[in-house]
Amino acid sequence: MTDVTEFKCWPSCVDAIDWSQDGIIALASDERVELLFPNTVSFDRDQDAPQWQHVSLRVPLFSSAELAVKEPSPLSAYSIGEEISSSVPIAIAWSSPGLAKHQRCALATLTTNLVLSIWSADGKPQEESSWSRRLIVNHALKRYFLSSTTNESINSAPTSKEQMRLSTRVRAFAWAPALPCSGPNGIIGTRLSYDQHIIAVATDNKQVVFVVVDSPTSTLGVNQGWSAEVRTHFALTPDSESCHHEPIFFEDMMKQQTHISHITWSPWVHRDKCYRSVVVYATNKDVRARTITYTDHRIELGAEIVYQGIQLRYDGPLKWYPEVQNGSTFRLALFTGTGLVYLTISAHDASIIKQVVHELDGRCDLISATAWDIDQQRTVRLHFSSLLSTLQSPTAVLEVSSGGLTSLPSPNWRDQIENNLVLFSVKNDLKGNSKAKVWGLTTSPLGDFIAACSSVHPSDMIEYGPPSERRGTIAISNLRLYSELRKSFPVRHVSAEGIIFTVKKLVENTVEESDQMPAFATEIQDKLMQAYPPCQDPNSNYSILATYRDASDLIALLNAFKKITFLNVNTLRDRYTILLSQACNIASSNMLPRTLIAHRLATALQHLPSSLFQTPFSAEIFAHHRQLISLVDSLIKPDNSPSELTENLDVANNVSRQSPVATVDDTTARTDPATLGEDTCDFCSAPIPFTDPTSAICTKGHQFPRCGLSLLPIQAPGITKYCGICSTPFLSEEFVTAQEVEVQEEFGRFTLSRVLFLACDVCIYCGGKYVE
Repeated sequence: MTDVTEFKCWPSCVDAIDWSQDGIIALASDERVELLFPNTVSFDRDQDAPQWQHVSLRVPLFSSAELAVKEPSPLSAYSIGEEISSSVPIAIAWSSPGLAKHQRCALATLTTNLVLSIWSADGKPQEESSWSRRLIVNHALKRYFLSSTTNESINSAPTSKEQMRLSTRVRAFAWAPALPCSGPNGIIGTRLSYDQHIIAVATDNKQVVFVVVDSPTSTLGVNQGWSAEVRTHFALTPDSESCHHEPIFFEDMMKQQTHISHITWSPWVHRDKCYRSVVVYATNKDVRARTITYTDHRIELGAEIVYQGIQLRYDGPLKWYPEVQNGSTFRLALFTGTGLVYLTISAHDASIIKQVVHELDGRCDLISATAWDIDQQRTVRLHFSSLLSTLQSPTAVLEVSSGGLTSLPSPNWRDQIENNLVLFSVKNDLKGNSKAKVWGLTTSPLGDFIAACSSVHPSDMIEYGPPSERRGTIAISNLRLYSELRKSFPVRHVSAEGIIFTVKKLVENTVEESDQMPAFATEIQDKLMQAYPPCQDPNSNYSILATYRDASDLIALLNAFKKITFLNVNTLRDRYTILLSQACNIASSNMLPRTLIAHRLATALQHLPSSLFQTPFSAEIFAHHRQLISLVDSLIKPDNSPSELTENLDVANNVSRQSPVATVDDTTARTDPATLGEDTCDFCSAPIPFTDPTSAICTKGHQFPRCGLSLLPIQAPGITKYCGICSTPFLSEEFVTAQEVEVQEEFGRFTLSRVLFLACDVCIYCGGKYVE
């Protein structure tokens, strides 16, 4: 089964698409970057419903405030014309989660003016107006090199101004992979912590620069805006042949123009309280590598190694295998002008342990995309495409084994492109005189589907027409049979959005009758519990919170609170129940699992340090959670069955609270009713009794939703965010921050509301990311 969407443009570069962990596909085209949101049709919906949502980003447009107008370079600088280019996107890549708002991924875009920008949405990813350019990395490079007193590279530019221009041109970039978590291998939608987001950029001055990108989200609200800071850099070790301080001949001048055309960053290995990885970069002469050691936000560089006998020149690409082999080796695929070079590289010193070469059917065009496929039996396959000859060449996927590389039959995505080409030829009466260009491949967040970007063209005539008539397609194909996908899920950090995409595909293609849905949901829930189990730390109990009495270490407190609140076995099972009910479109209120999750959250709050409850707003949240505990305790009886408890919850609006309301310390209590967990209606000032954890109804009938975290009634517009999956309402971070901004200096930076909303960075009920 293949989903196909058409867009009204042609891609502007090879490797033109990338699929984020949030489930968003980005496509680079001439005038914009298209964002595609897969919207899989539900089991019982009309099949004519749109399966994709499109958002266009005007990436080539820069304001004068963002980027000053550049003067043409002098002839002696051999300018490539970046100062007069049209700023077409030539490379895009998503960051790991945790950088953009609501723990989403940010998009890095490199344009033909050699400017690297970071884009993200401001709470509404499916609205174009929410997306904006957050920062330009080139500005951080300029600040860094202006403050530098030494120049480590040999430059051919005649003036310091031209040297600065070369040092601020970005030729290639690569995001650092997310650091491996020391806790569970994968928890849907929840990470105990997010580390720094680092991006490696290659400049025109033969340098590789490591830049740390920070945002209000990644700094837990410490920074109010986005920032980029250079941590370190290195210059290429010059060859003796290219050391001409005053070149006279053109050949000598070209030897000095050794810039980095490709760069890629390996996964991390955790060893001896530090993380190690390898950065491989290719020049127009050779391929080189360095080890990277990351410890306590410090980056240390190893010695440069040249991979002898491998010349990438302008071919490429380079693609790391996404997992570490045997705990100490990486695997890298390099596409050269003569074929595929498959390397096994040591994590210790970046040296080559094993090298395998495979011919590529004699193709001479550019390799346009690569994608790794790993099934549950750990069989590794490498999918790749070339720009023009994908359909003419027999090999499109290779299987990696101990014996080498073996060609496999044509994959689904290649067959789909071929079928699309046939339809194009018939529709336009071309009699087979047509060709297909393949622009990119990328796998889904779980690695079980692959998206292929292609365009079709006539082959025996000149193709002409306005840009509005240009068409391209993105087709999503399954990498394995659905029966195999249904058996298990990959053990890695995944998002709830990635899980729900795969589950919806399984529903469409494996569930035939609606009465089979409950059994299917139970089966998938068991598979999720096996792949993403609860934290097995024996110290994950409420007593661990007692070690943070002063609440001085916010990161440690958040990690401990997340383990207790989210990684509980019962909470995980309830979260998976709610997530699957959304994916399978099961008609259920999920009142019982939602209430139990909220009850466990409220219970955990009671064990937080008392110093967090000093502010009036935090005291109010604390009181509401005490009210929830009292409400649930009044409904739960020792002889109640789960069905009876559900019935009691459904009629909770008619139940009066019998248990007394717990109060906070007299020194922190407010004199208004909110301190006692009682709210008043903003319309009529009538009291709002706490009889339902999801809705608030005053005694005169005005109804409001309750925040899924604080349990406070939401009585004003514009202060709400929602779960993107289950649509649960929550108070926005801006509103929560505004409630305590005046008393922050008096009571300290860390409060209950701050800890609660920072720890619950995704929906506590299903793991979905927030939208506004």
